[in-house]
Amino acid sequence: MTDASNTRFNSEAESWDLNPDVQSATKSALSCLLERIPSLSLDNANKPRILDLGSGTGLLSIALSPYASQILSVDPSTGMISALEAKLNASDAPKNIKPLCALLTSPEDPAIPDSADGNGKQKYDVIVSNLVMHHIPDLPSFINLTYGLLAPGGVITLTDFENTGPEARKFHPEDKMEGVERHGLVRADMESMLKEAGFTDSKVEVAWVMRKQVERYPGEWNGGKPKEVALEKDEDKCMMDFNFLVVMGRK
Repeated sequence: MTDASNTRFNSEAESWDLNPDVQSATKSALSCLLERIPSLSLDNANKPRILDLGSGTGLLSIALSPYASQILSVDPSTGMISALEAKLNASDAPKNIKPLCALLTSPEDPAIPDSADGNGKQKYDVIVSNLVMHHIPDLPSFINLTYGLLAPGGVITLTDFENTGPEARKFHPEDKMEGVERHGLVRADMESMLKEAGFTDSKVEVAWVMRKQVERYPGEWNGGKPKEVALEKDEDKCMMDFNFLVVMGRK
């Protein structure tokens, strides 16, 4: 991510969990993961090690904690990681989540914990990332990074909205464009990146559709997002459906 992204997310960390779109996307991402990754089962005696890249305040990490042996929740925003750390200090918080404030660029990054057997850096059985890739400048490098961070047989299941054309820009209001590197994912591009990185069993498909309120014209919300959709003749222009893609691959 860029410094612009960090600046924005640091400022929004305290109120991040209050955003209904964030809550909706997290709930849908959890359902997507549980449907597609058999090892994410409460009955699994050998629960997987999970890496959550761009974890934010840990909403998805915490939701996944019952299905994991351990979770490394990584985010470059100090504000987001501080919010997660505050949650984990609660007496009833999950004990298998480790927060890490870092911008990983290599599978051998010194910030990554060492493996239990002392043989290099920890590798992960499942890597997840939700609503992160549209903030990443160099997406092929990110996909290559996830491959390097996986244990043999491990899987990535990454989710973000799809670029279906010029209208995809409306996913973000104009005053939230700082740090947005692309207006969603292009399916064909993601399929090529998976292949080039070396993934097998790769697939890019629509996992769910989010209906969200959008600006009717650029900059409408600069004074603050309206709490309710206006009841007027062009009300349909206030709402828009966005495909969310799931990007899957196995090492």
